[in-house]
Amino acid sequence: MPFNDRNFKPEHPTPVLYIHGINSRTAAFESNAQTLREQGFWVWGYDYGDMIAPGFFGAGDLNSIVGDVEEHVDRVLRKTGAKQVDIVAHSQGALMTKLFIARGGAEKVRRVVAMGGNFHGTDFRGLAGQMGEVASRHPHFTALFAPGAAQQLAGSAWLREFASGPDTAPGIVYTSIYSPADTVVTPASASMLEAGPGADVANIDSGRWYDGYAPLHALMPRDPLYADLTVWGLLREVGKHVPPRFPD
Repeated sequence: MPFNDRNFKPEHPTPVLYIHGINSRTAAFESNAQTLREQGFWVWGYDYGDMIAPGFFGAGDLNSIVGDVEEHVDRVLRKTGAKQVDIVAHSQGALMTKLFIARGGAEKVRRVVAMGGNFHGTDFRGLAGQMGEVASRHPHFTALFAPGAAQQLAGSAWLREFASGPDTAPGIVYTSIYSPADTVVTPASASMLEAGPGADVANIDSGRWYDGYAPLHALMPRDPLYADLTVWGLLREVGKHVPPRFPD
């Protein structure tokens, strides 16, 4: 595995921390992280949240999970001696990154690259309302198995209370990559960041820029084009929002 090698000699000074999505794990990013490592990035990642099944993490109440993210950022800073991290996040991990930054973590983050990020709550192909009603009728079941999933549904009370603030923080460079074939985080606007004062944002629809290229939501962390776009997001010039053409 390419992660957490304390003996690695990086070519880029800022370590990269991966933050996976719900019911996932850091290993989902292995091929993406290997691409970064080969280009001199120091890659780190830890599973977070509760384990809902063997090898599948990221479950639990989202307010608690933000604490896990803070702990992992501090761990990487401590082990590397760096002052900031770059964050690469998928799905729920992108929302957790947004909340971590909003709750005092901004000074610890240089850049963010998100893929399929659920920044604004998913309507889950129009089913969010029905799913929310089920969650409200069976709160004990939801709290036991998937409170974070219910919290991320568009229109949820949790989103209104905790995630309705600004998408960005001054001084951070953001790149959000998303796919028109994503059927988990919908609509595409849920993955688009609105740049606040002092932040630089590139929203990249891979279907628009790459001839309809549209990986499914779960495949984004291991997709080769998304790995190349991750590198671009970590290195792009501030103010440059048009992604490059990559060789076939």
